[in-house]
Amino acid sequence: MATLQSFVSPENWYSLQYPRTWEMEVIEGIPTFFDGISPYGGALQFFAANLTGQANEAMLRESPFLAGNSLQEKMELFLSQQGVSPVGIHSLERDQTLMKVCEYRSGGHFFLALMAERGSIFVLALYNCKGEPDEAEAMTVGKILQSLTLL
Repeated sequence: MATLQSFVSPENWYSLQYPRTWEMEVIEGIPTFFDGISPYGGALQFFAANLTGQANEAMLRESPFLAGNSLQEKMELFLSQQGVSPVGIHSLERDQTLMKVCEYRSGGHFFLALMAERGSIFVLALYNCKGEPDEAEAMTVGKILQSLTLL
């Protein structure tokens, strides 16, 4: 993988490493990463929230899946909201961070959703591309997601 650069969320909730050949733009408040060289690649977006206490009404209106009591429930609600059957959800734990991961296809696109939760910090990483991702991009996205650290 190319030389890496670091990204820390504006709220200091999470960090990650991504290749210098990739670009980052904030679109509607959501950091979005994509290959700056390949015009046919996908995009990797990160949504984060601090769920101290209960999620507020505005947050739940925008992201109803946050009403889930567990990370599993949040992923199931998210997938249902996308019109996808909540099957194939995998669980991981790294550095005291719980994670759920699921791949799905919808409308001619490939999606990979990763949810991570540590304490009150919640992160949803969503990768999507038209068709299927090429092998090199899939490996790069995997490495970026492996570098995700909730702070």
